[in-house]
Amino acid sequence: PQPSKRPAPPAQRRLPRLVRESVPFVLLACACSAAVTARPAAPPPAASTSPEQPAAGAASTMPAESWDALVSLGSSVAQGMHEVARKTGAGGGDPVELLRAEAHDACLRVAFEADAPLVPKLVDGNGQVLAAIAVPTTHGVLAEEGPVCIRRGDVVRAVAEGSGAHVRWMAWASP
Repeated sequence: PQPSKRPAPPAQRRLPRLVRESVPFVLLACACSAAVTARPAAPPPAASTSPEQPAAGAASTMPAESWDALVSLGSSVAQGMHEVARKTGAGGGDPVELLRAEAHDACLRVAFEADAPLVPKLVDGNGQVLAAIAVPTTHGVLAEEGPVCIRRGDVVRAVAEGSGAHVRWMAWASP
């Protein structure tokens, strides 16, 4: 009598080594992706912290609800980031400090809104331009293609070049 050559049952078949070893990594990547995309947006800062006011003698004509428009941008332009600054300034090139990376490197996104067209820029501690919009505008997001990153110990400042414009800056950072 000849033994029959039947294929092994599916439980006894061995998956190729590459498949067996890569499945855990694929599952981990999917889990991490789901955790990042399902993460709720960071809540706005507590009501007890009020935004900085413009310098003395600079009367702003911007309505208080302007912050709402900038806050609403956070969920689309700064996913997974938390709010780190709400600053008010005036055009004319005076820098406004948005973030100082004291403990670790940091990446941030910045949105702005002004009552007159201006040329907005983000600069580091040495004055090097990190992001800019070349044409005068009244609102937008700097570094639209992605966040601006700095090393620990550096600073990011916002600069609005334009005469007399009052501007609101909002910044989100990670980590």
